[in-house]
Amino acid sequence: MGHMVKTFGALAIAGAMGAALLSGSAAASAATLPGCGGPSPVNVDDGWGVMRGSFNLKTAPYAACGNVTKLHAGQVLYFHCWTRNKYGKHWVYVRVKGTGTHGWMSKDNLRTIRNTQRQDCGVEEHRDFI
Repeated sequence: MGHMVKTFGALAIAGAMGAALLSGSAAASAATLPGCGGPSPVNVDDGWGVMRGSFNLKTAPYAACGNVTKLHAGQVLYFHCWTRNKYGKHWVYVRVKGTGTHGWMSKDNLRTIRNTQRQDCGVEEHRDFI
């Protein structure tokens, strides 16, 4: 009986470690997809927006790219610049109000958009990948 419990415990630990490694690999590979990396765009837009729900802030302007953090309804984002990905979706590079956190958010996830000039990021490589 004791041997069976030890074996089960070892298998459970091995399974948990394997799952953690696999999920880490998936996240790492999403973050390194073509079009998912690169330098941060410049801040050329004075606009801001409010989240309409809970959505992930992304590492690049594609849903398949890695996550920076999860944002929630009502959070305010300060716009830096805009781009349109190869699927025709508009994304904005933002900073989350009250933080130093930056990333990409789809326009579709915003309920309010104010004072923006929709200045282009000039990040053309995002349009050609994924």
